[in-house]
Amino acid sequence: MPYRLAGFADEISADIQVQMDHLLDNDVKFCALRGANKKNVLDFESFQIPLLKQQFHNRGIKFSCIASPVGKSPLADPFENEMQRFQVACQRAKEFETRVIRVFAFRLPDANHAAHRPEVVRRMKEFAQYAKEQGLNLLLEYHDGTYGDSADRVAEVVAGVGLPNLMVAFDFANCVACGEDPLQAWGKLKAWTRDIHIKDHTGAANVPAGQGKGRIKEVLAEAFANNWMGMLTLEPHLTKAPGLEGKSGPELFKIAAEALKRILAEIGAK
Repeated sequence: MPYRLAGFADEISADIQVQMDHLLDNDVKFCALRGANKKNVLDFESFQIPLLKQQFHNRGIKFSCIASPVGKSPLADPFENEMQRFQVACQRAKEFETRVIRVFAFRLPDANHAAHRPEVVRRMKEFAQYAKEQGLNLLLEYHDGTYGDSADRVAEVVAGVGLPNLMVAFDFANCVACGEDPLQAWGKLKAWTRDIHIKDHTGAANVPAGQGKGRIKEVLAEAFANNWMGMLTLEPHLTKAPGLEGKSGPELFKIAAEALKRILAEIGAK
């Protein structure tokens, strides 16, 4: 059972040289590009893009996706603004030679999910249709605070859009944070899942894979036993220091990578 590893390199450092050093130190050959040099991927200046790409490619690192923040905005905001950001994300995907963009299902003004479903699906369908015309694929992340805060609602959006280039980024810790059983959620979403984010959670804090309630070993064992062929993306979010939330740093990133590799070895993945 072969596997491929990617990592959110900005969790390691804002400095791309440090990012590359520690991706390779942990045998991670793909970068989920969210940010570098203290800038979000959507905010890169045009002159930076070929330089960044070449530096990563010179080290043998490719880009698994553009990990955009598109769709993490309020549903009440004008859609035109988010569509413009999405079009930038599509341009970045082509510039960095990846065909994959991560998106979210919008933050709702209230808890009446049913009332907001048609507008969420409409917007996601516009994203997916535009991406299809560009030859690109989308990953809808299961994430608390958005319409996609349960496996059922993620499935509703993907099925409602009905385009094969809209797929799912599954996340163990986000399942736990949303109060769901990750194994049950996996059963509902595995047919659409292209990327699995490796992040575990105790219910109170993020922890290395296998140390929380994410049921990571069980899900990965089931996935590989059924010939799942997607990307495993390290997004450990281990640091909670003020100003560094959602980061890990080189040492904690290594601990996270080693924890995942132990689980993969135990289930026979290579």
